[in-house]
Amino acid sequence: MAVLAQEPEPHSYHLVHYTDENGLPQNSVKFIVPDREGFLWLATENGLVRFDGGRFTTHTNTRIVYIFPGNGRKSLLAVNLNGLLFSISNGGADVRPVAPRPPGCSDYEYLVQHGVTGTFPATGLPNLYAGIVKYDYYLLPTSAHAYFLVGKDSVSFAEKGKEKYRFAWKTDSPWDFFTIGSRLYTVHKDGRLLLFRHNTPETITLSGDIPAKPLDAKQLYWNYVAEQLFIYQDDKCYYITAGQDGTLHSKLLVTGFSRRKNDIVSVFYDAEHERIFFGSRSRGLYVLTKKQFHPLVSPVDQDNVFYAQAPFGDNGIITAQGIAFDSAGNASRVPLLQNIPKGNRYSMERDRAGNFWYKHQNTIYKFNASLTKILWQRSFGDDAVTQLYLGVKDRLWVGTWKGGLYFLNLNDVSPVPLLFSNKVKDASYMLHESPDVLWVGTGKGLYRVQLSPLRIDSVPGFGQRYIRSLLIPRRGEVWITTYDEGIFLYRKGRVVQMPADRLGYLKTAHCITPDDRGFYWITTNKGLFQAARKDMLAYADGEQRYVYYHYYSKSNGMLTNEFNGGCQPCALQLQNGDISLPSLDGLLRFRPAQIRAELPDGPLIAGQAELDTQLLQTGDTIRLPNNFVRLGLQLSTPYYGDPYNLKLLYTLDEKEDEVWLPVENNGTIAFSRLHSGTYTLRIRKINGFGVNNYSEKRITLIVEAAWFETLPAMIMAGCILGLLIYIYTQLRIRHMRRKNRQLSRHVSERTAELENTLLSLQESEQQLRQQGVMQQRLITAITHDIKTPMKYLMLLSKTGNPTDKKSVAMGDALYRMYNMVDNLIQYMKMGAVRNHSFREYVDLHDLLEEKAGIFRPIAEIRSVRIENNAIRGLQVPVNRQLLSIVVNNLLDNAVKYTVEGSVHLAASYEENGTVSIRITDTGIGMRPEIREWINRCQALVADNRLPVTQNGIGLVIVVELLQQINGKLYVHANGALGTSMEILLQLD
Repeated sequence: MAVLAQEPEPHSYHLVHYTDENGLPQNSVKFIVPDREGFLWLATENGLVRFDGGRFTTHTNTRIVYIFPGNGRKSLLAVNLNGLLFSISNGGADVRPVAPRPPGCSDYEYLVQHGVTGTFPATGLPNLYAGIVKYDYYLLPTSAHAYFLVGKDSVSFAEKGKEKYRFAWKTDSPWDFFTIGSRLYTVHKDGRLLLFRHNTPETITLSGDIPAKPLDAKQLYWNYVAEQLFIYQDDKCYYITAGQDGTLHSKLLVTGFSRRKNDIVSVFYDAEHERIFFGSRSRGLYVLTKKQFHPLVSPVDQDNVFYAQAPFGDNGIITAQGIAFDSAGNASRVPLLQNIPKGNRYSMERDRAGNFWYKHQNTIYKFNASLTKILWQRSFGDDAVTQLYLGVKDRLWVGTWKGGLYFLNLNDVSPVPLLFSNKVKDASYMLHESPDVLWVGTGKGLYRVQLSPLRIDSVPGFGQRYIRSLLIPRRGEVWITTYDEGIFLYRKGRVVQMPADRLGYLKTAHCITPDDRGFYWITTNKGLFQAARKDMLAYADGEQRYVYYHYYSKSNGMLTNEFNGGCQPCALQLQNGDISLPSLDGLLRFRPAQIRAELPDGPLIAGQAELDTQLLQTGDTIRLPNNFVRLGLQLSTPYYGDPYNLKLLYTLDEKEDEVWLPVENNGTIAFSRLHSGTYTLRIRKINGFGVNNYSEKRITLIVEAAWFETLPAMIMAGCILGLLIYIYTQLRIRHMRRKNRQLSRHVSERTAELENTLLSLQESEQQLRQQGVMQQRLITAITHDIKTPMKYLMLLSKTGNPTDKKSVAMGDALYRMYNMVDNLIQYMKMGAVRNHSFREYVDLHDLLEEKAGIFRPIAEIRSVRIENNAIRGLQVPVNRQLLSIVVNNLLDNAVKYTVEGSVHLAASYEENGTVSIRITDTGIGMRPEIREWINRCQALVADNRLPVTQNGIGLVIVVELLQQINGKLYVHANGALGTSMEILLQLD
């Protein structure tokens, strides 16, 4: 193999530069001081500034001269240009009044506050006022009641107001002196570093990373409040720590960051998180954070997009495109793999014999352990190989696009792919739960395959989901990553979807890799996440409502946030515990035990509240007026890591279905116009890993009642309401009385009218009775005096000569006159009948036969045959008299207009619940306008006018009578000759 030169390691720190354009009030950062809560306090020309890692908060807009510790270093104090003193505690700064000096007090705090004449207190190095301050003594405290006093020709030490010792020491500048703990040091003008042991100077040598050469006091950066010392030499910053014996040790922090170019005047180092803060005289604040990840990249002429990988050599890695990395990160080429065309790097496995199995499109390759020879290869024709997985019992599983799932027995010299199942196609990831259970993820679903006995189960809920990877840490616990759907857990026969992160990066989770400390490492298209397995299981079991995911991005050292997936294995775990993850730009190899998760576990501080335009101090209770417009509450917590890991939530009032809302990125919670009452504002900060590991702050909001909600106002409103009700009741009673009187008069008037109407009706009834009697007498007279003689004449005409035309014509005329009179009489009888709705069951066959018997004699004279085809025994409930009149009239017409023909009578039930009575003749037929009038006009009430061509009233009588018995008449032409008349009776 040809060894390649390794690319130089990228810059080891992530740099963030803050100026007045992104948060600072002004670009002079003269002091950087931490407080007990974890905030950093900055002294600028435009005020005292608190920095929480994401936001700058200015507490005063005047120049801060210096910051120094309070008694016992339990608090901080700051002094502005006007001598005003600010006390810094609990994340805030307040003006502090200067108290009188007690008798015998020699506290350093008092000396600084009162500016003892001729004494200049230590504020750190470099001293920004060295060229302008005049002094007799330089005071360097070691505790609340002890200090060194450096004069121009002597050095003394005092404790509790008493001088303990003094020795002669001539100096031209006190800015060469500094303290670490209780020891005093100085840099001699010849470049030696001296430690004063009591009253004896001792030359000491700096150990560690700094080169052994003379020092210059101008290279010292002494953060007095933080008790930290730095030496800047040749653009390299060294952190100096003291041993128990007073010796000093140096550690190189950063190189290549110029103190002169950046005009650095203050330094603070966060050793736990390896983060350096540089304050500039004119360029703001620089924050340098040590990168924890160092990706492996091939030389610049190689491809750094990695997918599948496998162990190679002694804790080395081989990638699918033929780049090998040893344990030190050195890269080399593997020519045999590089000769295979690019484009398929998604699967690579190493078996127990050390041989490598590799796929490319439709072909599987077997390489020897040194990757110098192809031992075996097999093509699947036009079917593409989607994935390889080395299972138990020396069996290589092969997923294909169309054919299904195959396997190879690796113990065979020339293994033959055997089809296991054609139901599982397009395998994307495969993993054993046990020797007899294989889980297979595909492009559209997840399957649990029981190998013995054979059984394939499709897991519900994954039918259309692309399975990205699987992790099975133990039996019965299967972790599934999907593309665009996030992470799922299959356990105890139940599928639980894990919650996503705030911006949904985990929806494109590629891979879950466990480490030996109980954490899962999850790769996505937007960065790397770390989660505790116990936390995720607790969420699945309903023990907590969230999962803390710790986020790592390019700021932690990665070359890209986009990781790769869809390959098997999706991550590599080496024997030494290292994890290697493929990405679009290099392999991210790291040892989980060496990665420090910077957790947001600092205190949660509720700052000032802004009520409309007024600032309020925040306590456990905030009282609000009823008519307020907006309440804004500022939250802060010291956190200098990736802001994506800071999760602040809030909810108002405590309910079972409480909804937790995220706090805005600016740390502000705002409310507008709350109803009067008492509310509980709960603010929660997730502190990191651990079940229900969060901090919660509760603030009671009391919204004052409006004037109309106070007790006096409600009593007054009750009285007014009672008075209004009383007045309304009295007015209503008066109105009802008046209405009653009006109603009584109206009833009397209407009663009189009804009595008159009743009398009129009685008179009308009497008249109608008389008319009815007269009508009955008239009918009787007509029957006796007209109808009877006519019937006699008609019968007499039948005895004449049938061949005599005059005799026949006279008989026919008499017959017509007789029927016309009979119809009129029947119609008049109908008008006299009061109860037309009377019904009885009528046998239609008998009724039709009765009417046919009446007309058969005259019909025989006319050579007309009458046939009754009605169903025998067909009975219907109907008014017999009215139906008899209708049939009589229609049969009369049929016989009248038929010569030498036939008339057919029929009756039957229809499917729609009606009864049909049909009279069909073969006579001259009915004119079309008459048929159209009958079929169209069934309601004679609206229009009882016949066509002008029709003179008789028989059809009018028929239609009117049918209305009385719920019937209708329809007339149709009977072919070329005759007419078909159909009566439809609707039965209730």
